[in-house]
Amino acid sequence: MKSGFSYSLIAIALLQADVLYAQQQSDDIEKIIVTASRTAKANTDLALSVGSVSSEVIRNDNAQHVSESLETISGVLLNQLSGGQGHNAAIRMPINFGGYTLYLQDNVPLQSAAFYNHNALWWASTNSSLSRLEVVKGAGTSLYGSGAVAATVNVISAPVSNENDNLAITLGEHSYQRLNGSVTHNISDTNGVRVSAAHLDNDGWRAHSSVKKSEFNVLHEFQIDDKQSIKTSLISSTLDQQMLDALEEDEFLQDPAQSGLPSEVQAIDPRRTTDYARLSAEYTYEDNDFYASVIPYLRYRSNDYIATWQPNMPKIESSVNSIGLLALTNFRHTADFETTIGIDLERSEGDAYSSQPTTRTTTGWAAATYPEGHVFYDDETTFVGVSPYIQHLGKITERLNYAVGLRYDHNKYDFNNALPVYDNDGFGNRSIASRDDTFEHLSPKASLNYQLNTHSSIYTRYANAIRIPTFSELYHLKTKETSAQLSSLNEEVSDTYEIGYKANFDKVSVELAYYVMDVKDAIVTAYDDFGSSLRVNAAEVQHQGFEFGTTYTLSPAWSLSLAYSQSNHKFDHYIQDEGRIDYKTKKSKEVDLSGNSLVMAPEYVANLRLNYNSQTISGLHITAEVKSIGDYWMDSENSQEYSGYTIANLKANYQVNDALKVHARVANITDKTYALQAEIRYNRERIQPGSPRMAYIGLDYSF
Repeated sequence: MKSGFSYSLIAIALLQADVLYAQQQSDDIEKIIVTASRTAKANTDLALSVGSVSSEVIRNDNAQHVSESLETISGVLLNQLSGGQGHNAAIRMPINFGGYTLYLQDNVPLQSAAFYNHNALWWASTNSSLSRLEVVKGAGTSLYGSGAVAATVNVISAPVSNENDNLAITLGEHSYQRLNGSVTHNISDTNGVRVSAAHLDNDGWRAHSSVKKSEFNVLHEFQIDDKQSIKTSLISSTLDQQMLDALEEDEFLQDPAQSGLPSEVQAIDPRRTTDYARLSAEYTYEDNDFYASVIPYLRYRSNDYIATWQPNMPKIESSVNSIGLLALTNFRHTADFETTIGIDLERSEGDAYSSQPTTRTTTGWAAATYPEGHVFYDDETTFVGVSPYIQHLGKITERLNYAVGLRYDHNKYDFNNALPVYDNDGFGNRSIASRDDTFEHLSPKASLNYQLNTHSSIYTRYANAIRIPTFSELYHLKTKETSAQLSSLNEEVSDTYEIGYKANFDKVSVELAYYVMDVKDAIVTAYDDFGSSLRVNAAEVQHQGFEFGTTYTLSPAWSLSLAYSQSNHKFDHYIQDEGRIDYKTKKSKEVDLSGNSLVMAPEYVANLRLNYNSQTISGLHITAEVKSIGDYWMDSENSQEYSGYTIANLKANYQVNDALKVHARVANITDKTYALQAEIRYNRERIQPGSPRMAYIGLDYSF
């Protein structure tokens, strides 16, 4: 595959320009990061590739989805599936639906790793109380366990004291309406509360894609004394979204706005509904060389939907209740050495039920008739995770720092099946006896960080991480005849090796990283004779890439930012359908895919923004954005290729006065028809169409 950009030329030219320009500057600007350690640190002090999105960028984006702002970080791609609130991710990974990204809000996980859902940002509170976004790329620090393999995404709320009361409304095409606001009450100098809420109502540009989402959250902060504080947070939301399906190529070319649903399925109005609530409280104590943080939390979520991407389109109902505790202490031994000791505890109980909502006869390969009311699974799973960890930072010389860490994860599942035990329900599904499974792993981390000067550093790091299989991967199985997955899966183990450079100057910032990530026992998707998917440990995978991000202030009026990554994701070893026999021909179905590129792995991802702050019209800010991804293979056999896309967006904000702001944006200004993502599943093309030109306008009033 040929790249649409030459990353080496871009990186060298811009890096040289940045460094030359920066040498003329006298002041440095620190970028502060909290995700790596739960305490504020300058990013040049961290041997990590970590990006952040400021509150100013978030406010100016006025995004339909928080992913639009996250993509200003190099190597970050999040697709808004079907133009709604769902998403998947590609951060140091192909575009995927697996549990390789850990999602947090204010340092607390949005979901359990055992019940992972790729749409986790559904449940993040992203209304007017949002302050900053941070992404730690690659395996996280010792503070984070299963799922922190490719990235850790943290949605950070603003402190109560930093917020004014506000009310905002955004209107757009297809009856798009978003209303959000917040009210702050300072009870005293040490005690304050903020209540914020938002409501979204959107018919959607595709048929049968309407969405309604409401969210509500309360943040209370209490400064007990000069050493102790308590922050209590409640976030809750409800989502009701119509379901639709990906399109085949002829459907996409005919009308990308159609739903892709058969008429008999659309007649039952398939929807997804999800409710979410999380209550947490953080107690902190800080005194000179000692810091402690304790965060207990309660979490609930439901997720009910019609799986329109499966041939028979079954109904899924699930809920998860969690209780957890995040606790750590940090000791500063001297000015040059500190140690963090902590433990994460979680207990989650999940219910899952799946049935056939309407009689459906599939056509083509492995055609079958699925009768209404047939039950595919009905079970309860209890998950308990206990994860102590230690992390130590120190100095070798005045400029050379080191960090070492160790995390032990003990994860246990207790599965209780309400269905009888059988090998085949007639549709390739297997029901197993109630059982329990335990996964244990020790993850070491080590890094070196060298301060070149007060505003730049280079680093190298190694990090081991795991992804445990989810409860559905473990227990919702296929038959022995059609699956190598006979009882349970192993956890995936990854090793990340990385080198990088960071610099923050008065007019320019630079972040540069090269990584290699090897994954053992990679969990991959296989398909049974009915066209349904299953998950198996069957591969060794290597991910490697180059990331470059820079923001360059050309003048008081103009600035330029570039987020660019180039990557290669391939199977080191993978025998697809190993040991499987075609039930018709009785011949082996094995295919050696070793050396092939992974599905939906763009060769590059780029986001370029030109920002203009008018010097003649006070308060006017305009952003022109170009987003581009490179080509990738649509199937594991590497037989069909998608050429990627390039689109442009335009955003404008005008601060009328101290209280009132007017904003407008146009997405896909050339009205380009393109595929947001394209793959081959169930032996047919599945295209998620990108949205056409869309216009939005809004008002934001602070008081």
